[in-house]
Amino acid sequence: MSSPYPQRKLGRKPPKNAPSLKLANFLTGVIPSYPTSEDYLSKLSNWQMLGNDQYGDCVAVTWANIRRLATATLSTEYYPTLDQVIALYKTQNPNFPSQDDGMDIQTCLEYLNSTGGPDGVKAVAFAKVNFSDLNEVKAALAIFGSVWLGINVQQANMDEFNNNQPWDYISGSANEGGHSVIGGGYLNVSTDDVRFITWAEETGFTDNFWSHSVEEAWAVIWPEYLGTKEFEQGINLQQLAADYQELTGNTLPITPAPTPAPTPQPTPTPNSPGCLAGLVQTLFGTSKK
Repeated sequence: MSSPYPQRKLGRKPPKNAPSLKLANFLTGVIPSYPTSEDYLSKLSNWQMLGNDQYGDCVAVTWANIRRLATATLSTEYYPTLDQVIALYKTQNPNFPSQDDGMDIQTCLEYLNSTGGPDGVKAVAFAKVNFSDLNEVKAALAIFGSVWLGINVQQANMDEFNNNQPWDYISGSANEGGHSVIGGGYLNVSTDDVRFITWAEETGFTDNFWSHSVEEAWAVIWPEYLGTKEFEQGINLQQLAADYQELTGNTLPITPAPTPAPTPQPTPTPNSPGCLAGLVQTLFGTSKK
């Protein structure tokens, strides 16, 4: 999937919208403490193209960038190589390089969960994030440090990238195609400015871009997250395990297995501490969406 701009390629296929876990279903409503602005991405330098200047492998590059951020933050940094990125790309483009047709994010995530990436690490699970609810997006960022985003790129965004400007949605600007990026921070919780990496550089989205051009968002649970304070506070592991089994027919692949969920309690009212909507509004302010 080519682009008229040098050293930049796109390659995200439209979402297939298959059944999936939904992050909101197993959030506890307890959001870990966080500063009013946070940028996990800026703590790392020397982000790499990993072939996205030549091929439509942006989905596989997003996997590599997310693995780098997770390992650098929680264990020992490991940045997957170009060869590993191409190996993942070939799972949907087996005749590469003659076949260079891009990737579907959800199909890639299913592969990472069932088989594991070329780095030998399986995703424990992955879940769809409601990208129209910025409170939920920021909850995901507070717990996981990143979200996997599928976006549509306009010609104007290519120009903004050249000029080191945040990406905005410009009515009438030509659509260049689908793209996959890692979102990993926000400048201020009141401005809805989400930071991301694309083509080895960091930039941001305006709220207007987000509302028009983000098409899918995912939270990926890697083994490094298990046992962290943020994960234990923010994720109901028993509900995650139950949802995973219902969706896949398999046991959530963690050891030891989570204990059975307690007897369900009455649904909390919108102002009660157990209600995610009430809590995130208190933490983040009322969503603009």
